[in-house]
Amino acid sequence: MNGWIVLGLLSVLSLSVLTWFVRSSKGLWQIAAAAVLLGMTGYALQGRPSAPSSPAKSLAASEVGATQLIDIRADMDQSFGGAKRWLVTADSFAKQGDYASAASYIQSGLRSDPKNSDLWSALGLQLMLASEGQMSPPAQLAFDKALAIRPNHPAPYYFTGLARMISGDLNGGVLLWEKTLSLATPDAKWKVSIESQLQAAKALQVESEQTQQIAK
Repeated sequence: MNGWIVLGLLSVLSLSVLTWFVRSSKGLWQIAAAAVLLGMTGYALQGRPSAPSSPAKSLAASEVGATQLIDIRADMDQSFGGAKRWLVTADSFAKQGDYASAASYIQSGLRSDPKNSDLWSALGLQLMLASEGQMSPPAQLAFDKALAIRPNHPAPYYFTGLARMISGDLNGGVLLWEKTLSLATPDAKWKVSIESQLQAAKALQVESEQTQQIAK
């Protein structure tokens, strides 16, 4: 897979996730797009793309964003036992937009395996998706449960950071995403994607700081 294809996939991931949660804010969407374009420009100047890019396809941002988040969470799962039989079905419901059924199915799994951090993390994400990215008390409780069981589980940090950004705490979100990356193993499937999103978030930080300075 050549460099431009990888870049395109990461850009779509960053933009689709941001679009899913900030689609009602034109200004924030424009800044997010500029941040990702900044990353693309840096790659074009410093990287070595060896093949022309193909035209981008029209995508339903809300569906793609939710699906990508679910896939990221699946890549972050820490156990490979009984939780999978619950999560595969729950993820299928969620990718169709049925977050209530997904959460209910995961809760059934937790009744059988209440100390499974992957199930608690998945429940937290479903509750977040149902609230369009807001960190509701039940979602926070689910992530807290996951960390109490497995303190180095990356998913709770990543999704809590995302919720912080959605609520306007960009700096807090960046710190949590940096914590997430510190927990990545060298061969973690999700590592490159989170690095790309963190780069975009830091570009947003710079843009925000510049805007505040101009406003003074």
